[in-house]
Amino acid sequence: MSDVEKRAVHRLNNGEWVLEKDIVASERPLSIDLKNEEGLFRWVSILRTPGADKELVTGLLVSEGVLKGCTISEIEITLSDDMATVLLPQGGGFDITPRGRIRNGSACGICGRQDFSDLLARVHECSIRGIEIESTLLLELPEKMLEVQSAFTSTGGIHAAGLFTSGGENLVVREDIGRHNCVDKVVGAGIYLDIQFPNTILCLSGRIGSELVLKAIAAEIPAIVAIGAASSMAVDLARQAGIALYGFTRNNSTVSYLLPQDDSVGE
Repeated sequence: MSDVEKRAVHRLNNGEWVLEKDIVASERPLSIDLKNEEGLFRWVSILRTPGADKELVTGLLVSEGVLKGCTISEIEITLSDDMATVLLPQGGGFDITPRGRIRNGSACGICGRQDFSDLLARVHECSIRGIEIESTLLLELPEKMLEVQSAFTSTGGIHAAGLFTSGGENLVVREDIGRHNCVDKVVGAGIYLDIQFPNTILCLSGRIGSELVLKAIAAEIPAIVAIGAASSMAVDLARQAGIALYGFTRNNSTVSYLLPQDDSVGE
């Protein structure tokens, strides 16, 4: 399944409507089931851009902390059209209570949860050590990611996330209609590529919401660089977790949210 599709549109040019075909980002539902010795259970249905679905499910399992009594390396994920089934090993369990059996869109990775306490608890439990990034390298990352954003180049309407080394090497980039899906895809890809997350930088094509910081915490990624702004909760979570956070990284400028600690500066 392609990550882009064609649709007939009317475009207004020089005061005249012209019929033509446009390329748009593909968006389709994906239902995810969990299967163990006790049976088959529907976990969640999400909206995503088709492609890298196995990586998406893997990253989502990590960020949500669903698996109990087993690890990512012990599961098997099977795909069929817009369905994914996670096969757990003998004795493997899961906890889907916080999210419940709901349907999620592609706008937010944690909206609709019944409880946030399990995710927020990770902030206090983690021991991430932020990494230093040279200013020149920091400013180059979004452009490096843009160079391989083929779907965005075609549509202008799709998000991206990428993992880079502290030296600026592009390890993996994924695109999706959902910002959080991009991060899940790169985390999943990183697991299959055996990438050491504590030595990486997460680059984002949009804003930094709290759900993206929580995903970075779950994967133990020490730094986030984004083109857009950070929310208040994202800043606070990153500071508590020790993640180096940079926003508005464009036009040869950036904003560091790690320091100062005193938010009264400039009031």
